[in-house]
Amino acid sequence: MSSRSTQNTAFKSLLDAVKYCDKFPYTIDPTSNNELHHAVPFILGSYTIGHILPHVLPALNEYNDKQSRKPFDIRPNVIQFSQWVNTSELRTMVVKELMDSWRAQKTFDILTGWRNELYPVYGDESQPDNIAFVMERAASPLFGILTFGVHLNAYTKTEEGQILMWVAKRSKTKQTWPNLLDNCVAGGISYNYSVKDTIIKECDEEASIPIEIASKARSVNTITYYTYTSGGLQPETQYIFDLEMPKDFTPTPRDGEAECFYLWPLEKVKETILNNEWKPNCALVAIDFMMRHSFITPDDEPDYIDITYGLHRRLEFPTPHNKKS
Repeated sequence: MSSRSTQNTAFKSLLDAVKYCDKFPYTIDPTSNNELHHAVPFILGSYTIGHILPHVLPALNEYNDKQSRKPFDIRPNVIQFSQWVNTSELRTMVVKELMDSWRAQKTFDILTGWRNELYPVYGDESQPDNIAFVMERAASPLFGILTFGVHLNAYTKTEEGQILMWVAKRSKTKQTWPNLLDNCVAGGISYNYSVKDTIIKECDEEASIPIEIASKARSVNTITYYTYTSGGLQPETQYIFDLEMPKDFTPTPRDGEAECFYLWPLEKVKETILNNEWKPNCALVAIDFMMRHSFITPDDEPDYIDITYGLHRRLEFPTPHNKKS
């Protein structure tokens, strides 16, 4: 699947929309010719912290063999850091040098989207926050690293109680998924940012929502899924927020991420999801909202339970251990 701007195939059901995003194989078939079934675990101690696809391995082996001290221990069925790479600082350095090299040599197209934004990778219990190392955001799919983000469902209610959702249209100049529909606000959680700080920052940057409104966003759920694109593997966890907006406030684009915002009834939201007009993971966030607000119910939706499973996939990777204040 590529981050294309047009998606031609409509879905027959909401479950199909969920499967379009949460589509990494649940059962590995070693006889399959699809390389997804041959992803090699990237481990740290007893934890699997990522997966590396076979097409990435030749470049990794080549880089590793050129170093005076090999930074990685690469075996047919498992990859890990070499024994000397035994601190979070050394892991961060090793991964940075690798990705800097691949970027300079244009080894993988996905690195042309370099963000200069660091994502934490978890799995070192000796650290108070469980962070094993940090790495460039754009490079995380090459190692199949679990990433975390925030998504905001912004909505209002009519006098009759009907819910209207603010829906963003992604800019036509976006490098990924241009022109598709999106949640009102969304963004990845960078290193040293809290979940709440991220949602407030993204509200301001993407939709001009001031802090006095954004700070009222309520943490309501998480969704988890394992997807992939032409750039690599993307297991993701999204923290979901709901925000009932003042009726007299209209979000407006600020940083160019969104082209415009629509205020739609949930019938229109569902229709456009089935028409495959949404960025895939954002459709899942909207489906979760509709389920929690009883627009989608078990009596009306035959795939209700299977949809729930697809919105809350159990991922095997380590997770944040947030410090208590």
